[in-house]
Amino acid sequence: LHFVTDPARAAAELRRVLRPGGTVAACVWDFADEMEMLRHFWDAALTVDPTAPDEARTMRFGRPGELVELFDTGGFHEVTEVKIEVTSTYEDFEELWSGFLAGIGPAGSFCVSLSDERRSALREELFRRLGAPPGRFTLGATSRCAHGRAPD
Repeated sequence: LHFVTDPARAAAELRRVLRPGGTVAACVWDFADEMEMLRHFWDAALTVDPTAPDEARTMRFGRPGELVELFDTGGFHEVTEVKIEVTSTYEDFEELWSGFLAGIGPAGSFCVSLSDERRSALREELFRRLGAPPGRFTLGATSRCAHGRAPD
């Protein structure tokens, strides 16, 4: 749903194709505060480039209630939201950094688009923001998940 240009239309289409009483569900990351990996990345990126496309500013549906509102206005019933918290452990900073260098997602795309000099500055700033981990470290993340039922 983060990348859908017309979320209301997408919700309407989900409702149209679901059988009566069918279940719709969606799960998205909370980019604003509760996905530490990307929050630290974008905070570091904004230091290097104040115009960096921080996902917390550009992505919808990661805040509490946003998915519920989408499904409610889409005509679903019994819409509920849950918060799922997970962690990811990295062997070292290089394991985390290599994911950004793969160019995956908005953060990776931004990272690989930078000049070598700016990418190096981003790497150093991210390392600093993470507390310069000497080895293994763990980061937390939260996703917002909502589900509802199509009318009978």
